[in-house]
Amino acid sequence: MIADRTGGDNGQAIIEPSGDVIAGSVGTWSVSYTAGNNGLKSGSILRIGSECDSDWGTPQMSDPTAPEYLTVRGPKDCLVSVQTENVNTIRLTVQGRALRKGESIIVVYGDRSYGSLGSRAQTFLEEKHYFWIAIEQSPSETPIALDDSPHLRLIGGPATQLILTTPSNGVVGEPFRLHIKAEDRWGNPSPAYAGTVDLTGDGVKGLGRASVSFRREERGIKWLEGLSVSEAGVVRIKAQDRSAGMSANSNPMLVTVETPSHRLHWADPHGGQVALNSKISDFFQYARDVSALQFVGYQRNDNSISHEDWIVQQREEQAFYEPGRFVPVPGFEWSGKNWVGGHHNVYFRRHGQSVRRSSHTGKQHPDDLGSDLTHVLDLYEAYRHADVVLTPHVGGEHGDLNHHEPELEPALEMTSTHGTFEWFQREALERRYKLGFIGGSDSHTGRPGDDKPGFQLRRYAKAGLAGVYAKKLTVEGFINAMRSRRVYATTGSRILVDVSADGHPIGAEYTTTKPPLITVSVHGTAPIESVELFRGLEPIHIHSADTELINNRIRLIWNGASRMTSYSGVIWDGRLEVEGADIDQVEKLRFDSPRSRVVDQTSDTLQWHAWGCGYPMGLIVELEKPSPKTSLHISASSQTISGPLYGGHGSEGQGPRRMSKAEAEGGAMVVSVEGLGSATQSLNLGVLNRRIDVSIDRAPGPASARFSFTDQGPAAGVNPYWVRVRQTDLEMAWSSPIFVDFAPETP
Repeated sequence: MIADRTGGDNGQAIIEPSGDVIAGSVGTWSVSYTAGNNGLKSGSILRIGSECDSDWGTPQMSDPTAPEYLTVRGPKDCLVSVQTENVNTIRLTVQGRALRKGESIIVVYGDRSYGSLGSRAQTFLEEKHYFWIAIEQSPSETPIALDDSPHLRLIGGPATQLILTTPSNGVVGEPFRLHIKAEDRWGNPSPAYAGTVDLTGDGVKGLGRASVSFRREERGIKWLEGLSVSEAGVVRIKAQDRSAGMSANSNPMLVTVETPSHRLHWADPHGGQVALNSKISDFFQYARDVSALQFVGYQRNDNSISHEDWIVQQREEQAFYEPGRFVPVPGFEWSGKNWVGGHHNVYFRRHGQSVRRSSHTGKQHPDDLGSDLTHVLDLYEAYRHADVVLTPHVGGEHGDLNHHEPELEPALEMTSTHGTFEWFQREALERRYKLGFIGGSDSHTGRPGDDKPGFQLRRYAKAGLAGVYAKKLTVEGFINAMRSRRVYATTGSRILVDVSADGHPIGAEYTTTKPPLITVSVHGTAPIESVELFRGLEPIHIHSADTELINNRIRLIWNGASRMTSYSGVIWDGRLEVEGADIDQVEKLRFDSPRSRVVDQTSDTLQWHAWGCGYPMGLIVELEKPSPKTSLHISASSQTISGPLYGGHGSEGQGPRRMSKAEAEGGAMVVSVEGLGSATQSLNLGVLNRRIDVSIDRAPGPASARFSFTDQGPAAGVNPYWVRVRQTDLEMAWSSPIFVDFAPETP
């Protein structure tokens, strides 16, 4: 029997080539739609798009020689117009005569016929990347989606680096597992990696000078079981693939003789979401097997959760729940607009809870319309005295800190793929809220705990993480740790941070009559540049690496955000001209976005273009034979990014949202190498810490820092003590405060 190529009444579609696609690769793909029995009337609309938050190159129809050139062709006299509706969707409109049964429209992404390089595939892996086909025979009809829309599998590319992950806490003689990942340039595990990795680690039994070989079926991920450590101390394991030229160090593992009462675990509590509930299982598997997390939260925007979605999410949360090893934390993202309180993550202590939405603006059935919580005050009222934790964050909308419920809100999320938001942290401290600090990813790519921004216009940083000091690796253990604020934030590196005040741990609150003694211990994933101790907003002690200056290495660091709200990135265009020396080498620091790049480099000039949001990033420029008279001519301009609404008159709540860029501050400065010495000179470009810092680089110092400091100047009342850690690779961490109520003795 010959299959009906018309696909019944609504037609069918295929994509060619249909084989696996390496993430981030460039190619040409043709999507062919063949009309079914109903054909397509003149005026009908055909949409092709992906449900995921893809960074696939955006099609363009104006320059046949440029990347992403898209062409459309149909039968003679059946004219078809095309427009891009958003980064994921194109809209085809049948004009002229109707498309008859059996006739086809062919859409070519990355058409190379006229000299285009092709189309760039998205940079993150996906088991099924759909090209959904939806038909509207008239504007009044409900769109009809094809049941068998074509899809491709996106896989990781060649390995470019190794990642080693150990537990952050260990006990002498206690077995532990080592996680090894070979990842591609975009952060995906490399499925074709079949290299041999040499491992070394002082005092690690079961390792010695071991070699492990990857099999292709392991798809770039390997667990090494049954290791242990013979002595107390800080352990870092080293790996090397000599043939591929890759090497790596693990995160630090603090090994003690006694079992700690609270172990440090790693969480992506705001791991993000995926659009299709059939992909939720992949989400949790990635968190457990690829990111090597202990806690993860699947936080779907409430107005996108259907009844079926919620059932599937809860089923998968319980299926993956493995106390003592891996814990999905049940919950959802309450997604109210900023003017009703802004976005908050909701975490349940128990499974089987109901979702309470901010609105029914998505695909929900109206049966539970009466359960909506339309303002954050309603959210507080509904969950007060319940086994629930809430955390405000800066995402699609930023949490409004005019509202705060201490019983429910123990922490705020201050770093994610959206950027780093120290202004959000500062606002909480200014209001004297007793809030801890956490990080997460808040991504839509299905890579919790391990996400990168790719080419998305709304993401500027790699995923943050939360360090969680939990008594038990269970849902209850996570909720208890959050409520006691025994948590801290990092920009994604597993920096080990421990802070105490008079023996009280991170997040504690207590009363004392004497000046508090603050004790800080940090073990980094790279050399420590500085550890700053704060009392509230005031830095009261700085521990920095006082190592030797390297006079031929210049550090150019820029920082800042555009505004105190969501989608607040900054685009930097800079130029360095060196007089009296040549540029030898350039090293990039935290160029998280692939949009960030060195644009041009000659013997005496350097230009860069960089996208970021709230976190430091920069360059180390190594000069050949500089003299004290060598001068640096630095200029920079900036653009700020925002996400205004363009529906109606741009009024509140009327989409769509579009990323917009506005010309902002610029400036220039001249610095002499002799004049720099051990100081830092800055070019300030505006509010929210927008500036460029220039300094002489220093030799790498230790990757650990320990100190104690007695604060002789606390004010009477509550004093929050916390630390900010910065490594030489510009990775950062922020401890949650310890709230010390200072009640000095009266004479």
